[in-house]
Amino acid sequence: MYKIFLNTILLICLSFPLIAQEEEGIRFFQGSWKEALQQAKKEGKMIFMDCYADWCGPCRSMAQKIFTQKEVGDFFNKHFICMKCNMEKGEEGKALKKKFDVAVYPTYLFITNEGYVAQRGSGFLNVNPFIDLAQKALSVGNNGYEERFAKGERDEKFLKQFLAESLSFHQADRIEEVLNQLYNEGNKHILQDKDYWQAFDCCAADIDSPLSLAFLKDYKKLCKIHGKFTIDQKIRNLYASIAKVLTLYSIQGRQEIVLEDNKQAYFQKMQERKIPFCSELQEEIEYIILLRSGKYEEAYALGEKALSNADSRMLCNWATLGERMVRNNQEIRTQMAKWMKRAIEKGVDASMQEEAQNVLQDLTNSANPIYAKGKARKSIPMRGYLNE
Repeated sequence: MYKIFLNTILLICLSFPLIAQEEEGIRFFQGSWKEALQQAKKEGKMIFMDCYADWCGPCRSMAQKIFTQKEVGDFFNKHFICMKCNMEKGEEGKALKKKFDVAVYPTYLFITNEGYVAQRGSGFLNVNPFIDLAQKALSVGNNGYEERFAKGERDEKFLKQFLAESLSFHQADRIEEVLNQLYNEGNKHILQDKDYWQAFDCCAADIDSPLSLAFLKDYKKLCKIHGKFTIDQKIRNLYASIAKVLTLYSIQGRQEIVLEDNKQAYFQKMQERKIPFCSELQEEIEYIILLRSGKYEEAYALGEKALSNADSRMLCNWATLGERMVRNNQEIRTQMAKWMKRAIEKGVDASMQEEAQNVLQDLTNSANPIYAKGKARKSIPMRGYLNE
């Protein structure tokens, strides 16, 4: 009995440092987003939201090494209603991820008690930079880009700063929404401006949005302004991207099935809209479907037929898709390398020269995709990420 008593006392004593450490760090609100917003209004504070995912290493490091610090806790507990939210679990987490367009983890949101994001941050931050970010949020307050835009500010310098900040956090949905709102408000020539065009090129994905439809209508004019190569690539990335092809699939049990009716309806829409080089894009969609199903020989045969008179841009696109999607088949990859050789001989666009050489080398030397660390292929852009 005495031994049990001593062990109990020992366990209690050992727990004291952990309890003290928790009390010294950030105290996170235990409740829903709606309740946190109500509490923020009641106390006249902003909300700090830690947006995380279970698999995210930097998220765990922040929780263990930074949020527990007394200096951090003293500052955040005084100035914010603090909450943590797993963006990939539960209805609320997924809804908040969409609402605030969270694209990377960890993301830190500093939100006014009216529900507008005043300041964002991301990645692992040490104590001082983390507190500096929070202080900046307090200084911004109700003067953040999001709130100013929502309340009607439309100065061009402000708008471009807003888009630039949104791009830095890869907020593709938010940017597409803002651009379409500006277009609907009367900015009909918005895509002729290089900065707005860059944002559209990087983020637009909805082929049925007003701005995407206007983009098609102004195709020839935009080719003269931004270059035919750039405009043609955007049409291709809107209508024949891997992401677009995935919308034609359905999951049946454990199988991924292309819905033929959906595909034919989509092809009909492309034809009705008179998409430039429509038949080439439809062949590229068929090519992606074959690659995704692992039918590499059929994909290569389709390429040999489709690319017989292709320009360098199309050759680059198909070779790059092959480099990224063909696995464990050096023979097919070596054959596809010939497409890139032909593209280089024809003369690739200046923006693609480095990638063309890299794709050629990777197809020739590896039986599997080689992913350059932190760098996506320009021919297969990541939405919301600038290809620089």
